[in-house]
Amino acid sequence: MSIAATFDFLRRAAQTATIRTGRGFADFLTSRIVQATTEPSLLAAMERLLKSLGSDISYIGGEKMARFMAAAGGVEAPGLLSWLRAYPNMAAMIALLRNDDDYAAALASIQLPAAQVGDRGSAPPSRPWQIGISAICTSPLAHGADGKAGNATLFRRQQVLSTTGQVLDLPFYAGNAVRGQLRDILADHFIGALGLTVSRVRPPLALWFFHALYAGGVLEEGGGDAIKAVGNELGNNGTLRTEGVHRLRDHLPALSLLGVALGNRVLPGRLYAGDLRPRCREWGNGAIDAAELMEWTFLTRREDHEDHADNHSMIANTECLRTGTVLEGGIDLDTHAGDLERSALGCGLALLQQRGLLGAENRRGLGRVDMAISGAPDPALYLDWLAAEKPRILDYLAGIHATDTSGNDAILGAQRAAKSKPKGKPAKAAVAPEPFQDDSLAGL
Repeated sequence: MSIAATFDFLRRAAQTATIRTGRGFADFLTSRIVQATTEPSLLAAMERLLKSLGSDISYIGGEKMARFMAAAGGVEAPGLLSWLRAYPNMAAMIALLRNDDDYAAALASIQLPAAQVGDRGSAPPSRPWQIGISAICTSPLAHGADGKAGNATLFRRQQVLSTTGQVLDLPFYAGNAVRGQLRDILADHFIGALGLTVSRVRPPLALWFFHALYAGGVLEEGGGDAIKAVGNELGNNGTLRTEGVHRLRDHLPALSLLGVALGNRVLPGRLYAGDLRPRCREWGNGAIDAAELMEWTFLTRREDHEDHADNHSMIANTECLRTGTVLEGGIDLDTHAGDLERSALGCGLALLQQRGLLGAENRRGLGRVDMAISGAPDPALYLDWLAAEKPRILDYLAGIHATDTSGNDAILGAQRAAKSKPKGKPAKAAVAPEPFQDDSLAGL
């Protein structure tokens, strides 16, 4: 009963949609179902779906509305919402079936998950971190998932087995993103401390070392002779030159802290960055439901040229954590981390806290946070060391060809040329057909 009532309503909403799209309507409907089912309840999901489709609600029908309202308040509503979240493509296909017999057969085959009533439990508790991080969102926070829904970007989630054995799909801010931001911030600071111009357009260092600082490494085939020379310093072909490894860690403590891959040699980092979990009931660190923390923001890009032939306006939607959401997580340090590496982490965390930005779309005003950090190491040791050892660091970088930028322009030019090269086989030039020769009449 609830399944039929919900799909009859969904089917009618699709039939009365007023929004037109250049892509297939089934794909469009699927993307709208994905967006709508991020809402906390079945009723809220259908409300959002009606808006996103531009459905003409005057043609939905009172009977279909009444049956759906009863279903949305019934015990099967959470299971229906879970099914729609899990199978949006199938839901769109069923809703668009034209044959009533096929439609009825499809509905009869739907198996809902067990009714999720009562306490759904929460994620297992996390132990305290050596360095605690807490961030309050002072603007919506975007952190994209690996999939999209049309022009919408979903917030990143992970599945968690709760204390009552149920699977929860919970939002989180990845610890690897925190680690990546620390890497970028410390790289900028390191280059500036050496007296070089911080620029990602024209790197002041050899590209292979630039990528090592900002991206955490470079493959052997991407670094040319310079990266091979570094391989000779650190060890090649399965060998390990411990003196070279110690020299790198001693001269580049921030890089040693975060880890780096150079050629076929991987130097592991010294820190473990944990995910930042929104404070909510399901994560076990708050009272509000996780679904109540989410909202959708949108941007528009309008066409300013009045004489344009085609309309290039654009709308993009992003699922975000609401302003006021509190995230909690932290960082642990490896027991092998040295004093300089620990102090470098303190420097990075201080700069991250001062920057006050997390996530994506910062240029749109998203991701502003007030961050509190407990247990962070003192950055003074690292800052004093950088100032005192600047000449020795530059000599070391010159010795491994990290300051040689002579080949950068050629490498970047080759990369640009490769990107501009058309893909696929070039089209063959049209050849005019030869005049037909009827050999049987030749010589007559």
